[in-house]
Amino acid sequence: MARRADADLIEALETARIHPLWDRYRRITPIRPDAPDDAGVWRWRDIEPFATRAAREVAVEDIERRALILAHPAFGGETVTTGNLIAAFTVLEPGDRAVPHRHTASAIRFATRAEGAVTIVNGRRCAMLEGDLVLTPPMCWHGHINEGDDRTVWFDAANIPLVNALHANFFEPGSRADNAFWEVDEGDERLWQEAGLEAEGHAHEAAHSPKFRYPGTATRRLLDAASPGADGAKTVRYVNPLTGGPVMPSLDCYARRLVAGKPTRPRRMLCSQVCLAVSGAGRSTVGEETFEWSRHDVFTVPQWSWARHEALGGDADLFVVTDRPARESLDLMRDELG
Repeated sequence: MARRADADLIEALETARIHPLWDRYRRITPIRPDAPDDAGVWRWRDIEPFATRAAREVAVEDIERRALILAHPAFGGETVTTGNLIAAFTVLEPGDRAVPHRHTASAIRFATRAEGAVTIVNGRRCAMLEGDLVLTPPMCWHGHINEGDDRTVWFDAANIPLVNALHANFFEPGSRADNAFWEVDEGDERLWQEAGLEAEGHAHEAAHSPKFRYPGTATRRLLDAASPGADGAKTVRYVNPLTGGPVMPSLDCYARRLVAGKPTRPRRMLCSQVCLAVSGAGRSTVGEETFEWSRHDVFTVPQWSWARHEALGGDADLFVVTDRPARESLDLMRDELG
């Protein structure tokens, strides 16, 4: 192959730590988004034995969190589930306390098999009943305790990959000896329990929702009452009650009900999605891959991937967490129906 006429110039530029745009613009400005990962699928039947082993073999007193993070091989060994998100399951034995801490990353907890577990968030006691969503917003102190008689498990998601990519993470450990941390009641959470009402004189200046616990009972009632949206699914968004926007500036959460016999229309969005099967069973086609899922399985929809879902054998509910607000704040978001 003949040597390029500008080869000497390019070598000299690179030596000087200067890159010429003309020989690499296709690499740095691709025609369209190209996610490195395809759909990831993790079956609860495969996860549960590891949760059991972790509970037996790893003492919670020796670690920060007993969590099993779902890692996609497309990211070369990095602790990433898809795009800017990680997803995990956290396990507590009866009496276990997960030490308080706080960090820059935004995180959520969704109660799967968590009866008896409690999360303390900034001095508020948040019970974790079936289908409850609990927020742990950036730099809010939080810890977990299992006050029940059985092992508890819940689903976690966080934007740790995004925060680390921005080299923006701060982390502060709490004290295991701080018993006062656990001796709290609901506190100000009571101010946000009633939809459509706001108590005067209780200012909230943070960008995240002032409400930390979203009960599963309320979510299920609203899904029952909702009508299908443009893509055919019933969708309920968890919102900041003061703004109607996302619960946190970089994470958005949804409950979706797939109606039996009515597959959704194909849809693609320029955001990463992690989906937890809350109830029922279904089938999804993400990109070129079609797979089935059932209760407590987890799957991903990588950014700008066409996705279509259908319930099998009755209605099915999904919990979906995305990084959509981060994309919107950068004016990058796109959302298309097929």
